Amino acid sequence: MDDSATPLPTTLEACHAMIAELTAINAQQQATIAEQQALLQAMQRDIALMKRTLFGQRRERFEDPRQGTLFDAVVVGGSDTDDTAGEVNDHADNFSGEDDDPAETDDAKSSRRGGRGRRVIPESLPRVRRVHELDEAAIPEPLRGDKGRRFLKKIGEYVEWEPPKLMVVEEFVETLAVDNDDATETAMVSAPRPPRILTCFAGPSLLAGLATHHFADHQPYYRLEEILGRSQLEIDRSTVCRWMIRLTRELTPLTDLMRSRALESPVVQADETPIKMLAPGTGKTQTTYLWAILGDKQHPYTTFSFTESRARAGPAEFFADFHGTLVSDAYIGYEFLQPYSQGRIVLAGCHAHARRKFEELHALGPTQRTATAMGYFQRLFDIEDELRDVSDEVRHQQRQLRSRELLTEFKRWMNEQLETLRPKHDLRGAIQYMTSRWECFERFLESGAIPFDNNASEQAVKNPVMGKKAWLFFGSPAGGAAAAVMYTLTATCRRLRIDPYAYLRDVFERLPQLRSNSRDLEDSTYLLPLLPDRWLAEHPESALPMRTKESKDKAVRRRNQRTQRRRAIARANRKR
Repeated sequence: MDDSATPLPTTLEACHAMIAELTAINAQQQATIAEQQALLQAMQRDIALMKRTLFGQRRERFEDPRQGTLFDAVVVGGSDTDDTAGEVNDHADNFSGEDDDPAETDDAKSSRRGGRGRRVIPESLPRVRRVHELDEAAIPEPLRGDKGRRFLKKIGEYVEWEPPKLMVVEEFVETLAVDNDDATETAMVSAPRPPRILTCFAGPSLLAGLATHHFADHQPYYRLEEILGRSQLEIDRSTVCRWMIRLTRELTPLTDLMRSRALESPVVQADETPIKMLAPGTGKTQTTYLWAILGDKQHPYTTFSFTESRARAGPAEFFADFHGTLVSDAYIGYEFLQPYSQGRIVLAGCHAHARRKFEELHALGPTQRTATAMGYFQRLFDIEDELRDVSDEVRHQQRQLRSRELLTEFKRWMNEQLETLRPKHDLRGAIQYMTSRWECFERFLESGAIPFDNNASEQAVKNPVMGKKAWLFFGSPAGGAAAAVMYTLTATCRRLRIDPYAYLRDVFERLPQLRSNSRDLEDSTYLLPLLPDRWLAEHPESALPMRTKESKDKAVRRRNQRTQRRRAIARANRKR
């Protein structure tokens, strides 16, 4: 027998004291177990989200067979485990679609059916005729002679690829030399040499090609070095990098003008993305940021700025002269701007960000509550999708008629859930993300010009995001600032569906001449012809119709999917 064991109590009072002590110890242990279980569940959720990010599908699709019953009064107030549904209320009528299919292009129908579609070779491509002549020996004897008629029969056409060619341009200037009467002196005059954007052995077209491949096609410098090497031109990657940095010093006035024009918009969108940069003298990397600022349709410029940190001083500097509505996520650097600007800037929330928090929970474990929230978002996004191509005035009117009541109902439902959810429930965080910023999330109801989400700026930052997967990091702060300038030009070209090579080549050729002809470089009016939207109006041949057609076909497919979903829900409602 162990003599060190705690002796058992011998009196009733001592028994009660021991029981109370054991009860407290048990309660403490139960609290520790509950805390550890909550931590384990949170870690399991984070791991599941990480696996989904790495290996799962990127599209945040929501397809629920019960969505026709999501908005019944019983279901909206139901529990997470309640799978039953009552009758559908009047709001489900919004899902009933039209009986007639919207107009579809042939290519859109082909894409919907999974076919290839017809490929048409454009007439603008240069053509070379290749004739296959008859072999006289192969002509049958009865057909020989001058009796027949010979003609060319076209049997088809195909496209050939010719690798890019490099050529050397040898510059000469015409010079006039005049000797005096006794031939002791000679007077000479030469034609002026046109100014160039860089004094180096690379011409504007080569510089434009390198910039396009690196910043629009996401090719790292070492691959460009290999591509040029296949044409017998050896240029070190560090040389190309220095060229890009020197180019951006010349282009900064143009991108500053684009940024100031974008901030003249009454509504702008903003987002940021982290990018690694080599820290000077350490051999390690630090996190820097590229900030995207998008103007509206009247100021269609996608601009980027570079900072070495995510401090709120960056947004404060970018929007120092901005007056209007800023659409962004809930980063504190943006939320700081509203009180800091003393009402000069108001914030509008991104419903795509808010939806994503519910979608993540729904993907980890669907419940009736998450399905109901996703249903509300689906109806709001459907309304916005229908209003995509209308004017701002019509969009504002339709939002008042259709979206305002639905958003109010959604807010009421979220408040009801907060009354019943436990304090650490995962859904509570998703709901409070919206309810604590409700003024921002209902801002889109004030004007048809305010976007419902911030997806446009998220798509804009995909340009450097895709690039950093290839070139990994910036080499220096100068490289980050240069990237911001180049991404401003190439991302705006992508937004306006302009051939970036054609635009950059013309800018590199014309900018030195425009600058030399300008009497006042402080006045940026000499740069106006180089603004991408004005340049496109003068060079319509450089538009990329493929992107325009692709966007239209995608819109048709999206409308068809929405109509089919409404019809399926309407049929399910009729069967009940």
